[in-house]
Amino acid sequence: MLSALRVSVLLILVQSILSTDPNDLFNKKYYSSSVFGLVRLLKMEQEFMESFSIYANILQEKVDNLNIFLDELKRPSHKTHNEREKFVSNPLNAFALIRRLNQDWPKWQNYTQKQLGMVQLNAMQDIVSAAPESFDMDEKLKAMHRIETTYDLQPKDIAKGLLQGTKFNYKLTLRDCLALAHHTFKIDEFQRSLLWFQEALNINTDGSLELVNKLQEIELKSFATDVAKRSIYLTHQALTDEAIDKLVNSQLQDAKPKDLEQLISSNLKHWIKDSSTTLPTEHNIGCQGLFPKKTNLVCRYNFSTNAFLKLAPLKMEEISRDPYIVMFHEVISDKEIEEMKGEIKQMENGWTSLEEPKEIVSHIYWITKESSFSKRINDRISDMTGFKVEEFPAIQLANFGVGGYFKPHYDYYTERLKELDANNTLGDRLASIIIYAGEVSQGGQTVFPDIKVAVEPKKGKALFWFNDFDDSSPDPRSLHSVCPVIVGSRWTITKWLHYAPQMFVKPCSPRVHKK
Repeated sequence: MLSALRVSVLLILVQSILSTDPNDLFNKKYYSSSVFGLVRLLKMEQEFMESFSIYANILQEKVDNLNIFLDELKRPSHKTHNEREKFVSNPLNAFALIRRLNQDWPKWQNYTQKQLGMVQLNAMQDIVSAAPESFDMDEKLKAMHRIETTYDLQPKDIAKGLLQGTKFNYKLTLRDCLALAHHTFKIDEFQRSLLWFQEALNINTDGSLELVNKLQEIELKSFATDVAKRSIYLTHQALTDEAIDKLVNSQLQDAKPKDLEQLISSNLKHWIKDSSTTLPTEHNIGCQGLFPKKTNLVCRYNFSTNAFLKLAPLKMEEISRDPYIVMFHEVISDKEIEEMKGEIKQMENGWTSLEEPKEIVSHIYWITKESSFSKRINDRISDMTGFKVEEFPAIQLANFGVGGYFKPHYDYYTERLKELDANNTLGDRLASIIIYAGEVSQGGQTVFPDIKVAVEPKKGKALFWFNDFDDSSPDPRSLHSVCPVIVGSRWTITKWLHYAPQMFVKPCSPRVHKK
């Protein structure tokens, strides 16, 4: 068994990096990087809406009480002095007038100033204080853009709830489209920015909602300000940022919404002419399902890996023969998936790598202490692969967010291993296995771009491949990536199988060069 220190060094490649600074980016928990986190966020919003609804009802009850009191005082209006004098000269009216001003009106004044619904207001304040930060907002904008560009989707379809030909009962609002237009502008994707902006302008809103209209105007002006700054900078690059800000403020000071819309549209159309088109990558092509289908592959029962499989053979599907990639079917049950989630104490941020720029791509949790669940999974992995797992029994659970992905990367880390742990006794990652444990209806494929293979993340299946050749040298064809999740919750159980424990199970042998 590895020492705790060496285990922590090995896990750091895929685990979040801890810091003593509580405000450090690495330590904060974010909602955007996993469906697991988004579920918590949805629950928060539901709680906020419940408190908001109760608070609104309390205010409505207050208004109703005031109106009831005012209705009781309804009488003909006394417009002249004579009419008023006649009214108060009646003793009944005079008595009631004195009593109301002495007894009733002070109480109603106090009632109007009484702060009602404080329990609900405090509850809403607590929820808002835990709401997503700007980092979450930026990450979700990137995720939406990632889905749009990876799968070559059009803003007009996304805005209407149409994703890859599937219609969903949800449409984006004006402010949703405006935020996406502003984001794509900031990353110099002017064509997409214009399309999103046009979608925003095509959405009708309720003009009677003053607060909503004010928010839209603020966001529109913010977008127009950035556009105007870029326009001035391109023509007057010698100006300082302060001078550009003054020019923009002067230019937009009295601008009406229509003026702002015209400013944004005209500049975006002009800049589109100068922008270049980026060709799709092999990763994107694989995510779009455009790789040619491989032939001469078979499905069969695997009963030869160990003696136990002679009694309970596993369903195995060939994905690629060279390099060797297979898919095992019916590896984990729904009941075991729920058991898996019960193992989780607190998930951490899952990062792409230690190198810059860092990206949070998921939430992860390591099961390092043996449980009935982890032992069962490790035994099953051993049955599937024939490899030993006792020397490194930890398994990683991960949950991706909507738009969550993983860049093309290698699981082997020969050179990095020397830098991270010179005393490592496990060796490099000989092979990898991913057990799919979530429902993903669109996106989330595992792609091997160099060999043009894309694998759907079907719940209950497990994908297994080798990262190295038989002579232990790295196989660059094992480069793989994860497509952005469009719809669904991509849960995975990942295990890396290292060399040293397999010394007698799979010894190194000369590489066979195929002609």
